[in-house]
Amino acid sequence: MSFPAKIPVQISNAAVFHEQGITGKEITIAVMDSGLAPHKEIALNRILTFKDFISDRNFIYDDYSHGTHVTGIAAAKNIGIAPDCKLVILKVLDHQGNSETDLFIQAIKWILSHHRIYNIRIVNISIGGNSLELQNENNRLNVWIKKLWENGIIVCCSAGNNGPAPGSISAPGNCREVITVGSYDGRHFSSAGPRSSYITKPELVAPGYHILSLKPDDGYSIKSGTSMSVPFISGYCALLLQIRPHYSNNEVKMRLMDSAYNVPYLPYNMQGAGIVSLNKLLG
Repeated sequence: MSFPAKIPVQISNAAVFHEQGITGKEITIAVMDSGLAPHKEIALNRILTFKDFISDRNFIYDDYSHGTHVTGIAAAKNIGIAPDCKLVILKVLDHQGNSETDLFIQAIKWILSHHRIYNIRIVNISIGGNSLELQNENNRLNVWIKKLWENGIIVCCSAGNNGPAPGSISAPGNCREVITVGSYDGRHFSSAGPRSSYITKPELVAPGYHILSLKPDDGYSIKSGTSMSVPFISGYCALLLQIRPHYSNNEVKMRLMDSAYNVPYLPYNMQGAGIVSLNKLLG
């Protein structure tokens, strides 16, 4: 059985707000991933900088395709959520999709040093790790992730694809401060939070199954996973900040959760507040 591809701008209802001029203008999203391939849907003048922590190259590229797909969901001109947002692209995954904690921390330190220069309001992290060290919420990666939040930056992270077992959320999605995003249509893979009355993980869910987005060489591809869910929320944040630029990261997080509705078939520890209604968020 084949499933129709889900086009971000359509299934999110973002097109309605684009017609009103709400497109993420002047808001910068930093994407920590495998890079970005040049694509007709993302004008080069929207990319404020590209920083390669893998090979130290000074031109944009993506030799794994994951980052191009993720970035397209949030920012592609015709199919993305926030088609006028600015982008900072940080390549932290190699051609096989691998990275190291030390390299990831190096990229976080770079953001902390440069976020005011590029007006980075949102960081999209569609990456997760499940090593024994990273399973502890207070691991050293999360210590640095928390510094991003303490500096007023919104951090959106994937829940991971190790579900549906309780407590299966990967780092840095297990960091308490960040906005952790699962897939409401990925019940068979989307990671679940702990059975706890005082921690909500994930906070939100978004589409994650059979999502259409960009691929290298000006093409399009379909991918599934909570990696695809995160840029929906990053894009929503950019739209909200365009009309409410004074909002703090904590205010944005609460506004998102207050604008969400419950998914009847998902347990609480797989959805948190549920699916964001853009009409309620931006209305």
